[in-house]
Parts: sequence; C-alpha cells; structure tokens
Amino acid sequence: MLSLFPQILFLAPFSAFLIRLALFSLLGYASWQHLARPALLPRTFGTLEAIAAILLLAGAWTQAVALLVFVGVACGFFITWMRIYPKSTMLLALVMCASLVVTGAGAIAFDLPL
Repeated sequence: MLSLFPQILFLAPFSAFLIRLALFSLLGYASWQHLARPALLPRTFGTLEAIAAILLLAGAWTQAVALLVFVGVACGFFITWMRIYPKSTMLLALVMCASLVVTGAGAIAFDLPL
C-alpha cells in the first residue's frame, strides 16, 4: 500500500498507544462519576471501570480488556444509569475498543505478543 508520508510509518505503533490513552481518560472520568453515586451497582461498575482504565494505561491484556470494555460500553448505550457520556461519545469509544481488539496494544505496553 502506498503512503503519502512513508517517512513516518515507524510511528504506527504509537497510534494504538494514543487510543489506549483516550480510552483511559474516558473510563477514568466515567469511573469517577459512578463511584460518586451512593448506590451499590454504580459503585461496583465504577470499580470495574477503574480497573479496566488502569489496565489499558499499562497496556496489560489490552485486547481482552478492550473486548470487555466494548461489551460494557455497548450495555451502557442502552441502560440509562450506566450512561455518563452522550451516545456519540459512546459510539466513538466502541470504535476505539474495536480498533484495539484488532490492532493490539501498540507501543509502550506490557502486552506479550502471542
């Protein structure tokens, strides 16, 4: 495949790293909002979101975590108490999760390639 800027193709692994950082920030804020609620179910979900955010930041088990986050965001799309962000942001998060499942962890990760 031809590239418009072939000199910067070495930066391709960093794209997955930037996607991981974006998902980390989305999940971190959603976790913060869920943990502030008094009910048990949102607090439990917020704890799971915080764990997933930390794993994505570290790059550990990235594809498995991205798949679980994909399922969680897809559920949050339909369940109103889980929704922190607008639906458009949630759709973007779904695309980012799918991208991480397909491409892997990228650079600066503790993921081991199989």
